[in-house]
Amino acid sequence: MAAFNKADLRKSPRLAVTPKSEVTHEGKSYKAIVQDISDTGMLLLSSRDFDPGARLHVRLSLSASVAVECVVVVRHCTDMGIGAEIESMDEHNDKAYHGYLQEYFSHQLNRSG
Repeated sequence: MAAFNKADLRKSPRLAVTPKSEVTHEGKSYKAIVQDISDTGMLLLSSRDFDPGARLHVRLSLSASVAVECVVVVRHCTDMGIGAEIESMDEHNDKAYHGYLQEYFSHQLNRSG
């Protein structure tokens, strides 16, 4: 029998990235690194912990040409990082973010087949 993997239960695949990012909460900015992103959220590493339910403004530098800003809600904060769900993103940022994901996954498909 195959081993159960909690990651298999996720709604959308995760893209492992490590862009430099910035998190703003209550008027203060903190440096962060994004461990992975998906269609609906991200896993952040920051020098500060945030409580579940906290709303953060996140600026992601996905590449030299793609920077995205969004508001996320913290779902959990553990030693592994801060799990956050994207709450809002304007149309321009949404297009850039999802375009980045599509480009990455299309490259992955091209490599495998």
